[in-house]
Amino acid sequence: MLVLVGTIPIDGMPLVYGQCEYNGDTLKIGDTLLEGKYVTLGTAAMICAACQTSKAVNAPMPYACVVGDTGMGEGNRKLFNYLIEHVTEIKPTVMTLHYILPTRDLFAKLLDEVDKIDPRPFMIADAGALLNAKALGVSKRFDLFTPDPGELSFLADKEAAHPAYVQHFIFDVDQTEVPKLSKQAYDDGNSPKYMIVKAPVDHVIVDGKVVAVINDPNVPSLEPIGGTGDTITGESSALIAAGFEPEDALEKASKINRVAGEMANPIPSTTISQFIPHIFEAAKKVIG
Repeated sequence: MLVLVGTIPIDGMPLVYGQCEYNGDTLKIGDTLLEGKYVTLGTAAMICAACQTSKAVNAPMPYACVVGDTGMGEGNRKLFNYLIEHVTEIKPTVMTLHYILPTRDLFAKLLDEVDKIDPRPFMIADAGALLNAKALGVSKRFDLFTPDPGELSFLADKEAAHPAYVQHFIFDVDQTEVPKLSKQAYDDGNSPKYMIVKAPVDHVIVDGKVVAVINDPNVPSLEPIGGTGDTITGESSALIAAGFEPEDALEKASKINRVAGEMANPIPSTTISQFIPHIFEAAKKVIG
């Protein structure tokens, strides 16, 4: 059972937990229906990608726990309090934490509750959850991080408590830097066993070492589209929940994202909402 967690920047959106259904124009989470621009906004993009991938491999649709939060933190607190109370009942097999605001005590309490689940869920962090995990020194309590190069620089800087204070100049991060930074983050205890570094060239990392490099198909026009990193996280989550070994799932997720980008044939005005509908067909093509 895959559970995807995060905030969506919709003022006043209540906390929602339920199974998800994406059909291209709408995203349904439990009894809540998102339409228009909200279908692929923030955490929703990850959820839609996970739905498309799950459907392609004939796996159950994921569940999601989301809430509206425009940066004030009230929704974020509701989200954590709900999960702290209910996660041992929900018993996810894979749980992905995504866009959340910085929080210390509630984050730690949630991980303590997760530890009570037997077997313990495969824990994934991206975006705010990834940054929070590193800042609090709990990266090793996760199984997978899905950073971009900037987030990788933060993970590799053991002195930085916030991404704004990294010593490494993140704009210099290219494929030659990824192995060194990944090893540094792992050796310092600031990354879990698995990572996929999402960039023009994707790197799959296991125990701090690069085990796969994916650059084909190469779709440069895909890079400026906001949300394509979120979709890789959703695709990876869905494949792992469906039973794929993590290393294989990460490599396939990178391929799926690239093939979907090729199918979308993006131009500068292309949005993530125009990209996501291609993920189902791309997953079928990659996985066979």
